[in-house]
Amino acid sequence: MSDDIFRSAISRVSYRLTFGKTPEPRKFLEDGLLGPFVPDAFQDGKVQAGEWDQKPPFEVDDARIAERDWLAHFLSMAVNEAVHEALEHFQVDGKPYLNPHGKEEEWIYVLVNELASQLAEIAEKERNRA
Repeated sequence: MSDDIFRSAISRVSYRLTFGKTPEPRKFLEDGLLGPFVPDAFQDGKVQAGEWDQKPPFEVDDARIAERDWLAHFLSMAVNEAVHEALEHFQVDGKPYLNPHGKEEEWIYVLVNELASQLAEIAEKERNRA
């Protein structure tokens, strides 16, 4: 590894997002996640609504929907919001390295939803072992 390349890369990157437990619990809805304000990635000292909108990948009145389906959906919302915020806050030269609002927005959601689905499968396996 070239020290010059490392120093160049490290001088261009910033990541100022932190995670912490909020005293206000987040609230899951059928098609959204509500919560307190979160830091704005683009304006220092500003905040934005801590909300995430995402429709479930199933019909909510379908009798075949099990609790695990809702848990997987809730996990997907949480993971999508976390990745979205991480992408906004991971910046190179003061701009998102991968803008979650850019032309690849839908592809990002597809990939994160796949990840969340796989994580939910792992969670169910772990829960069934307990």
